[in-house]
Amino acid sequence: MSQNETERHFELRNLDKDMEKASAEASHVNPKEHARRLRGENRFLLLFLVLVLGVSCYLLGVF
Repeated sequence: MSQNETERHFELRNLDKDMEKASAEASHVNPKEHARRLRGENRFLLLFLVLVLGVSCYLLGVF
């Protein structure tokens, strides 16, 4: 396929516009969904921190 054919192919199909639209849709984040995901991540991190502190205190003989 020559370069001219490739350029015509992109022009005819408007692939650049389709790619931009798909990229914009993929990067769009619903604020409620984002907040829900952050709450879940925060709960996991808090649980992990409590677990690390508990194991550290146990190993140091605090409990």
